[in-house]
Amino acid sequence: MNSSVAAEHPPSHALRDALGSSMDDLLQVRAALDEHSMVCTTDSQGFITYVNGKFCEVTGYNRQEWLGQNHHLLQSEYHTEEFYDDLWQTISRGAVWRGEIQSRAQDGTCFWVAATIVPILDEDAKPGQFLSVCLDITEHKRLKAELEVRQHLQHLLADLSTQFVALPNEQVDSAILRTLQQIVEFMGLDRATLWQREDEQPGGMMLTHHWQRPGFPPLLPRFQPEENFPWIHEKIIRGEVFQFTRWSELPPEASREAALFRANGPKSLICIPLIGTGRTFGVLAFTTVLAERKWLPDEVTELKLVAQIIANVIGRRRAEERAEQLREEIAHSARASMLGELAAALAHELNQPLTAILSNAQAGRRFLSSGTIEPEEVGAILDDIARDGRRAGGVVHHLRAMLSNASPPREDCCLNEVIYEVTEFLHSEFVSQNIEVRYFLDPSPPKVHATRVEMQQILVNLLMNAIHAMKDTPAANRRIDITTQATKTKVTVKVRDHGSGIPAKELSSIFQPFFTTKSGGLGMGLSICRRMIEAHDGFIAACNHEDGGAVFAFSVPCVEALVDSQRG
Repeated sequence: MNSSVAAEHPPSHALRDALGSSMDDLLQVRAALDEHSMVCTTDSQGFITYVNGKFCEVTGYNRQEWLGQNHHLLQSEYHTEEFYDDLWQTISRGAVWRGEIQSRAQDGTCFWVAATIVPILDEDAKPGQFLSVCLDITEHKRLKAELEVRQHLQHLLADLSTQFVALPNEQVDSAILRTLQQIVEFMGLDRATLWQREDEQPGGMMLTHHWQRPGFPPLLPRFQPEENFPWIHEKIIRGEVFQFTRWSELPPEASREAALFRANGPKSLICIPLIGTGRTFGVLAFTTVLAERKWLPDEVTELKLVAQIIANVIGRRRAEERAEQLREEIAHSARASMLGELAAALAHELNQPLTAILSNAQAGRRFLSSGTIEPEEVGAILDDIARDGRRAGGVVHHLRAMLSNASPPREDCCLNEVIYEVTEFLHSEFVSQNIEVRYFLDPSPPKVHATRVEMQQILVNLLMNAIHAMKDTPAANRRIDITTQATKTKVTVKVRDHGSGIPAKELSSIFQPFFTTKSGGLGMGLSICRRMIEAHDGFIAACNHEDGGAVFAFSVPCVEALVDSQRG
């Protein structure tokens, strides 16, 4: 009987086995789902009836806090009301909704999920429940955003490199402002500032370029970083990048900075030094005022490149401005020196007849006083002679006074810097003549106490002579070697060309006034150079190099040697 019954109902065992197997499978699926996905169910009104552990873990709320609530608890300010209305209308008509949602956890942090919301239909084919399965994609979104920022900065760098190469000086400022605005807006910052050191106020920084979002107060036009931010100032001067995500990260030695940031902001800051000709001349700063921001290594690298491009274009403009000023100063100095040399001879030639005119005028007055001639007529003539004589003498005297060594003043200067200034000034001349300039400079020569513009004029004269000396030299061999050598007492500068050299018979005469081998030359340049060097207690000489070409060398006492001699 039992066997016959069992024979009549064999599928019941198979069904139980199949159901058991299916339940096991479902449990495994649920376990896998709970491990990797956020699962939530709601009733037809959107009130939560179930959440899994992953949902609680990501949102920060426990299961009891969720039951009976709705998803408004998670809404951030990222999405609009229209976004949520469209989502609800879609699932309410029985359609599946898929998309990405930014939500806010219990601790206030935001996270992103890729959500699939499936309506579960009742017997009337209407949504009776909603099943939401979400995958936390916060890290994916973060990496994607970082990649977008990096790519944008790389494109910006490429554009800047191309844009700034041939940018006219009058367009530099507007281009820098556009760049600052693009970086602030794309990186989600609040402000970008560019500060440059003031020559008029040693240690002072002046705000030259800035862009910030609307609603923030205006910035101070200048400040003293050494007084207000001494620790940061030292790092920037050393050429180091400074950054923090929150002011509390600052070390104890930056207590002054921490107090200022705590009182006035910003929340996060990065400062990148602007370096040109081996020294820091400014700083590029990016800040957030409303929220903290972590500065990623790749972002810092890209921002440093932006700063370097901006530093280069500012340095180029400053160099061109200095070069123009230098051209004017050197041209004026050359004219003044030449006139000074001529004025001595002119004064000697004019003072004798002028003195005679004045003496004759005074003698005429004595005749008048004797009553032997008509006083009115002779008196008027003699007054004219005396007035013209004093005027001529006054012109000569004023010319000599104006061209005296008293002006401009002397200063402590580095001759390496002067060499770079002059070669930069003559750069276009070197290029047009296919001349290579090679530097063999002492890495840290002592400073000399000299008139800077006169040192510049001396170097210009020697370099221009070197250029002229190689006019018949093959282009491939046209080189000028500039060397500086320092001892405890002096600094020596040597300028060597690769021309044909100086004829032996002319070596003893080249520093004499009016000696020249140039067509149309006055022969005053080297004479002026010698006078200037000797006025600095220095020495200048010329010789031929054993491998060809001429060498001009001058030496000037260093500051320490002058101090020692004054003490002695």
